[in-house]
This record gives sequence, structure tokens and C-alpha cells, in this order.
Amino acid sequence: MSREDPQFKLRMPPQLRSQAEQAARASGRSLNAELNARLESSFLGANTCEVLIPAGRAKELALMARSGIPDEVRRRAIESIARAVRLGHREAVVGLDDLHLDFGVSDDDLENLFKDVLEELKQAGYSVKWDDITSLWIEF
Repeated sequence: MSREDPQFKLRMPPQLRSQAEQAARASGRSLNAELNARLESSFLGANTCEVLIPAGRAKELALMARSGIPDEVRRRAIESIARAVRLGHREAVVGLDDLHLDFGVSDDDLENLFKDVLEELKQAGYSVKWDDITSLWIEF
């Protein structure tokens, strides 16, 4: 991006700006670069023309998307536990097969991605087991 690119003002709620600033710091980018990367990645799936993005950019966008996986797993775990409780079950199963974690992400990266979520569940008193990276079994 260059200084000659068009500029425009953007209004956003303070909480959203704070989240964007935190994400920018975590990724080592400026707020502007973070917002551009997020906008760009949101259009990748909807891109109707066949534009090949450079490999370096693809890697950067993939890493950014990967950082959202723990939040998705946590959200699914909470929903699965709530559903299990409503049904009177003593365990919940979180389906992860649609995330395709069995390829493209190293075992070390997966361990790092999930350590905080798993620790949070364990701290809350749950017993957690993996089923070959396609399911997370949570017992309570």
C-alpha cells in the first residue's frame, strides 16, 4: 500500500476500534494494515474473478485466519456444553471436522492454538479428550 492510495474516514464504535487495535498489535501491524488485511480476507471467498494472490500474501492471510480458530473452538465448546446440559447429558461433543485441522497445520501449531481453550475448560472442572482432531469430548 502506498501513500497515493485513496483515503477515507471510517467511524466505528470505541469497543470495535479497541478490538482492532489489539489485533493489530498482536499481528505486528498498524491499525490501517490490520483493517485492510481483514477486509481483503473477507472478500477472498466471495471473489468471483479468478485473481491469484501472491504466495506471501496468502500465507499472511492464512495465519491471520488461523489465529481465530481458538475462539471458534471455544464458542463451539460453550454451545455444546449448554446443549448437553439442556438435554440432561454429562458430556458434550464439539465437532471440528469442518475446520480441516488434520492437514495444513502442524501438530505443534495445533497444540499452541488450543492450549488456552483446553486450560480454560480444565480450570472450570471439565475433562477434555481429543478424537483424532475431528472432535473434542468434554465430560462434566
